[in-house]
Amino acid sequence: MGYADTLLEGEYDKETQDKFLNVIATEARRMARLVTDLLTLSRYDNNNKRTQKESFDLGDLVKKCQDKLAIEIKKKEHKVNCFVTADVPPVYADKYDIERVVLNILTNSIKYTKDGGEIKIYVGFVYNDAYIKVFDNGIGIPEEDLNRIFERFYRVDKARTREMGGTGLRTFYCKRNFR
Repeated sequence: MGYADTLLEGEYDKETQDKFLNVIATEARRMARLVTDLLTLSRYDNNNKRTQKESFDLGDLVKKCQDKLAIEIKKKEHKVNCFVTADVPPVYADKYDIERVVLNILTNSIKYTKDGGEIKIYVGFVYNDAYIKVFDNGIGIPEEDLNRIFERFYRVDKARTREMGGTGLRTFYCKRNFR
């Protein structure tokens, strides 16, 4: 709000205006994500979460998620490849929830991989189970934190996630969607 107020109070050159507007847009998107996350959390807590199961192609869904994140991928100059490694039959699940999980995991992978990194996504089918695996050459998660990453509001490194904008809710949702 301070950046918006500053722009409203005076005349600034185009470069300063663009810089301030970029900060405003970034913070507005962050706040919108936070509100969405908190509303979803409230629905889970009040058992108001309705599922709508349908059949869909998991490989197509993952590729569409990759397409939705194309701007972020391009900004960070990542090389992202998606491989469908088996003949995956249609999946019967809540497509929206699966998409949300895939977007959350890919967003984290993009966010925590340094510019120019590599991300590989594998979609497959083994023993009657479909799977999605995401590998990247990002900063990783320390072994001592692995058993806590699905806890509500847990963030691995508070300073790092504060800098990169984490709430500790999105991985919680990922696990919550598969209970």
